[in-house]
Amino acid sequence: MSLEQLSSIAAIRQFLEGTQAVAFGIATNKQERYQRMQKTLAKHRYLLLGKADKGIITGYLMEVTAYSQAQTKRLIRQ
Repeated sequence: MSLEQLSSIAAIRQFLEGTQAVAFGIATNKQERYQRMQKTLAKHRYLLLGKADKGIITGYLMEVTAYSQAQTKRLIRQ
């Protein structure tokens, strides 16, 4: 399974718990990372999610972009 196939919050939760096998590579430049973040936030309608689901999406973005929690949250706020 690839990152694009993680279409639900439950699938992302399984990925973060390590029970879902996913093949991915961390984007090498800032622009690719920012685009991945934007696509993910839009795809899951981040602003409409509850607090628990936002935490899952934030954790997922930290994992796939290799940014710290503070940096990830700053980018999400933008």
